[in-house]
Amino acid sequence: MAVTITVKGGVCQGGIHQVGQVITVERTTPSGMCLGAWNAVAPYVTALLFGADFPWEREKGLATIHCPDPQGITLELRRREGRR
Repeated sequence: MAVTITVKGGVCQGGIHQVGQVITVERTTPSGMCLGAWNAVAPYVTALLFGADFPWEREKGLATIHCPDPQGITLELRRREGRR
């Protein structure tokens, strides 16, 4: 099982992430992701990897998280079955 993290909108104030960028998480912390964004999504990634769903989301296996920077990026996390 894996979780894909897609940058859906906004502007990364650190210039690290761009809209459309996709990062895949399987067993380890992904490289190339800024610490602020990773700290915001890590609990949701872990939950999705273990089969959790969030009742406030429109789809199972999905979480939408905003970077802690108020003017930052919006990230969509999606659980993917099987290996990439």
